[in-house]
Amino acid sequence: MPHRPPIRTAQGSDLDALVELEKRCFATDRLSRRSLRHFLSAGQHQLLVCGEPVQAYILLLFRRGTSLVRIYSLAVDPAWRGRGMARQLMEAAEQRAHEHQALFLRLEVAANNHPARALYSALGYHSIDTLPAYYEDGGDGLRLEKRLVRHLTQSPRLPFYAQTTEFTCGPAAALMAMEHLQPERQFSQIDEINLWREATTVFMTQGHGGCSPQGLALALSNRGFKVELLQSSDCIPFIDSVRREDKKQLIAAVHHYFVEQLAHTFTRVETTALTTERLRQALQQGYRTLLLISTYQLNRNKAPHWVWLVAMDDNFAYINDPDCDPDDRRSAIDNTYLPIRLTMLDKLLGYGKRGYRAAINFGNK
Repeated sequence: MPHRPPIRTAQGSDLDALVELEKRCFATDRLSRRSLRHFLSAGQHQLLVCGEPVQAYILLLFRRGTSLVRIYSLAVDPAWRGRGMARQLMEAAEQRAHEHQALFLRLEVAANNHPARALYSALGYHSIDTLPAYYEDGGDGLRLEKRLVRHLTQSPRLPFYAQTTEFTCGPAAALMAMEHLQPERQFSQIDEINLWREATTVFMTQGHGGCSPQGLALALSNRGFKVELLQSSDCIPFIDSVRREDKKQLIAAVHHYFVEQLAHTFTRVETTALTTERLRQALQQGYRTLLLISTYQLNRNKAPHWVWLVAMDDNFAYINDPDCDPDDRRSAIDNTYLPIRLTMLDKLLGYGKRGYRAAINFGNK
């Protein structure tokens, strides 16, 4: 067997070699020097390398609070290919994923990269999505996944819509679920913004208002869906985080208008202890469920955020999160069918000092 150097964690002194390796391996879609420097620092990622100087590397991304590991990039110096380095790095990545108790490993590969596809197939990866014109050179891509727990089913193909503004997570989550219900329809940013205009609270802690549960439920009802709003209390959402009294008064006025309008629809509003079991029941009844969560456990920001709850099993919930990194067009792979332990989901539910919980269940009439 050809000699293969041991795998080690990359150090700051490897930066120049990593930059040169990128140039030798990729004509397009290269990681910049700035990005590589970032991945050499501490964070929710691991950069593993072979050789001195570096002959190959693999970059893993971890999502805080979730059970998903993403293989972001894999590179082997052309002069060192054929020695099993790629397989060695992939096996090391899987070991790190197991150490993080991950459910899935995911990656992307160019459709015409047949050697890489053959390796991934041999290691147990399966295609879960096609990515037309995905790469900078216009080439198509494939999204692959490996299940690390045998009883899990393969991730389904699901609609995904990334929010195009920092304040339209609710409409973006709703558009994904709406397309799942009505796959013949196609939605655009205009649909996203119109939903937001109808459902916004007007103000938040700063900047533009987000969508309240009542406003979003009303907007969905007005679009002809059967809607059920579950809330932990009948308080005015988000108002405690607003300091100015004039803004509080306006938020209250908008909230009461939404409540009044909902009373004239067939929307069912239930004040209840919103538990994971109650959410499971909604999914079993065929609803699409939008969840209001606090993002603190995911990114340490105490902000209200909407996601689409796609599925649940005995131990995990699976969500589509519309909040993608605007500087990384590939980050949707981290946000689709994202596995979250039920114990973590319970921590995500509940926003503000009162721990307000809300979910919107909707379906076709």
